[in-house]
Amino acid sequence: MSIWIYLAIGLVVLLIVLAVIVLNSAVTVRLDMVMRKNEYKLHAEVKMVYGMIKRIYDLPFHLANGGIEFNQESVFKQGMTFGQDEQADQKQKSRTIRFRQYSTAIMATKGFKKWLRQTLANVHLRDIRWSTEVALEHAADTAVASGLLHAVKHTLLGWLSYRLIMEEKPAVDVVPRFNGPPHFSTELNCIAKISFGKAMVAGLVFIVRVLKVKGGVRSWQNTLFKA
Repeated sequence: MSIWIYLAIGLVVLLIVLAVIVLNSAVTVRLDMVMRKNEYKLHAEVKMVYGMIKRIYDLPFHLANGGIEFNQESVFKQGMTFGQDEQADQKQKSRTIRFRQYSTAIMATKGFKKWLRQTLANVHLRDIRWSTEVALEHAADTAVASGLLHAVKHTLLGWLSYRLIMEEKPAVDVVPRFNGPPHFSTELNCIAKISFGKAMVAGLVFIVRVLKVKGGVRSWQNTLFKA
């Protein structure tokens, strides 16, 4: 056989090996969210292909107009990282995510709930830490609010434990402040991980489900454009 045939076979084998390595890697997302007086921010760190591709987002936000508005600077680092310095960019963004807009697009997706359940079943969750401080005018009201928050947190995390794969027990804390001024603050930290291959399959299935509904693509385009 010609040397070119050997080279072509070698190239195909190499591409197959690389594809297998990439598909077996994981997409890891670290989320840190803080909500307190005059400070609402979300920090997300995304790593793919064994950490060679990395994105970091810092997104201050606030709740307004029936949605979440991101209207401050977002900072992200990007590029292939093999020991060299990462490239950092800053971009000024103003984006509002309104839940009503997305509900319309979700209705235009065939079997969205089934797709969501199947996708969440492949997500691993770990390092969950959720701490909240609450203070009301009266000590009795603060105690009642603290108990309700405990119940809400455990109910929500219990529901998530049936939908996702929790690798460890979450650290949940509610701190009542009886002597301080009325305030509410919460901080949530967690790490989510999904196989790169399963994430790709979920994305392809999602696209197929959107295409099965008449006007589904247009509905998502309009939603994302407005957002």
